[in-house]
Amino acid sequence: MHRCFLLLNFVLYFKTHKMMTTQHISFSLRLTSLLIGLGMLFIGTRFLLAPEQGEAGFGLDYNQPNYAFHTIKGIRDLFSGLIIVLFAWHHYRRPLFLTLLAGSIIPFADMLTVWHTPGSNLWAMLIHGGTVLMLWILCYFLGQSAPETKTGTSVHADAYVKRISSVSEGKNSVLEFSILPGESTPWHYHRLFSETFEVLKGELTVGRGEQTLVLSAGQTATIQPGQKHFFHNTSGQECLVKVTISPGNHDFEEALLISKGLAGDGLASESGTPKKLLDLALFIRLNDSHMIGLQKVAEPLFRLLADYATRQGRLEYLRNTYVMPNKTNDQEINKIPAVG
Repeated sequence: MHRCFLLLNFVLYFKTHKMMTTQHISFSLRLTSLLIGLGMLFIGTRFLLAPEQGEAGFGLDYNQPNYAFHTIKGIRDLFSGLIIVLFAWHHYRRPLFLTLLAGSIIPFADMLTVWHTPGSNLWAMLIHGGTVLMLWILCYFLGQSAPETKTGTSVHADAYVKRISSVSEGKNSVLEFSILPGESTPWHYHRLFSETFEVLKGELTVGRGEQTLVLSAGQTATIQPGQKHFFHNTSGQECLVKVTISPGNHDFEEALLISKGLAGDGLASESGTPKKLLDLALFIRLNDSHMIGLQKVAEPLFRLLADYATRQGRLEYLRNTYVMPNKTNDQEINKIPAVG
């Protein structure tokens, strides 16, 4: 049954990927969804690492010579929990609604399984039933209309990027781009190249390994391959940055041009993340971004989404829209006055 649930979700997402945009989720609904997702991650982990305890919590006395059942349920709950956490964290309201609604089949089926099993735990059965009701109530509120960020009304109307030099012209890629107030990246790392950030205007907070640096105009920070890092503009003012990629990387150049192009067209969140899940998956691939901690579990999913988006022609469309114009005349997404 869990396979049917997953298949249903992927069909819905792929056929309606135009709906994969962020919509505001209230704090209470988002927190509840995150707790549900984290709870499923905990349950899934317990079934894999402590199967007897997981079995007792499920409400069954599963007396079999192996742990095949526990492994299947553990993987199912880990995947479902991860999907819920990611959608709630990134404010994907409609996909979260569909996931929780379709996912309510799981605790309902679990309740029936416990109910019809001799010697099962009645209290556990009631917990499964209560979970179904909670999911339905949560879906009711998630299903209510919410304002959606529309193209052309983005806070990134002043998004700016300029390719100064390309790997096709030399060994390094050099680009100049703006980081607006509130824009940030999560912790991540790159395997293929180093990054050197030089702040041209404003202020930028950069996390590098165990350090947190606050860079002002004229200051630089270099991130080595494999070194975890993030950046965040907390200054309240626009920051202008020049990044040097060594050795140069053509895909990175395209990733930055595409991401700023999407932002300029209102297709990025306030943090600068592409709103559409397929665009995000393509950006992660082109950018050679690798996740840190719990989010690393999502990398296989993003690889699948990037493959799908490429086959469907989304990558070609993004290149034709945001990369090719820059190849001919280095045009800026939205031109801003030169510094100094």
